[in-house]
Amino acid sequence: MRTVLLVVLLLSVASAGASKNRFDYSKKRSITSVMAEVEAKIQTKAPLDAILNVLRDFRDSVNFEQVNHDEIYQIQVRECESEDEFRSKEVQDAKNILRDSSAQLNVCQTSKIRATNQQEVNQQQTFTAEKHLNMVMTAAEQEASYFKKRGRDYEDALHAIDEASDILAAIYSGSGSFAEISRVSKVMLQTSFSIKETARFAPILYAFAQLASSKDFDETSLERVAQLLETLKQNIHEAYNEYADSNAQSIAAFNDQKERIGQTLARLNVQAERLQDKLDHLVQCIGTNSAIAQTASGKLQRNQQLWDQATALCATFQNEYNFATQARRNELQLVSQLEEMVEDRFNQVEDENHERKVRISQS
Repeated sequence: MRTVLLVVLLLSVASAGASKNRFDYSKKRSITSVMAEVEAKIQTKAPLDAILNVLRDFRDSVNFEQVNHDEIYQIQVRECESEDEFRSKEVQDAKNILRDSSAQLNVCQTSKIRATNQQEVNQQQTFTAEKHLNMVMTAAEQEASYFKKRGRDYEDALHAIDEASDILAAIYSGSGSFAEISRVSKVMLQTSFSIKETARFAPILYAFAQLASSKDFDETSLERVAQLLETLKQNIHEAYNEYADSNAQSIAAFNDQKERIGQTLARLNVQAERLQDKLDHLVQCIGTNSAIAQTASGKLQRNQQLWDQATALCATFQNEYNFATQARRNELQLVSQLEEMVEDRFNQVEDENHERKVRISQS
């Protein structure tokens, strides 16, 4: 609809330019020709009414043209006012949309930068947590392997103590050999180093050495050595149990640490998903508002140009109307002056004719 109105305005100007003679009195009619015609009628002594009719026809033509021009001008004024109101609204709407979309675009771009920075921090924290978890898992595996080996060492030590007790009982019954004591002593010494309990094994190893070097021994000596073995066995059992308890505490601490790290990673993963969703939304927001801003900018530029063109056209209409109206007023003033001049001339001629008749009658 607005395009049609603008086309009407353009056609009006084109029509005015192509057929400017409608409002240009100098080309359609000539006051000089009118004056010449009036002068000819005067010379031919035409009646006053005939001469005045020429001038009246000219005045009527000017007035008729002015009325037509007034009607066209009013149409143009209404079209210009309508176009001005419409383009003003379109320009303002485009400015508002451009302002709002640009503001939203700036918010989305700023938020995207902040979310990207948060995502980088989240990724770094996730990497650190995963690295920590791997270190904890590796340490736990190493500790489990070490506990397993140390457990076998404790079991070997207890087995050696039991074997020594059996050999000692065999010697006590007369079926054992001190050579077996020497062999098991070497095993016990080796296991004492493995479980780092050489101080506790020292008394029994010393007692075994005395038995092996002594040719005479009694039941009391064997019972004392047997009691030392029993005490050693209890001590090694207690040490083994303490070591197992310590390992259980380590496992519990590991499981607790593993759980806490897992919770941290779960929280970081949830946050990563939320940040990615937010970034996807912000990217969409940036794309949408960029498109809106671009469209609004194009609309603003297009409607501003059309508004400027319409304003220039309407100014042209106004100038042409003012110029043509003033020209017609000048024509009407000139016609009025000619009418007065013609009437004065006729009155002068009548007076002269009357005086001539009077002179003739007196002579």
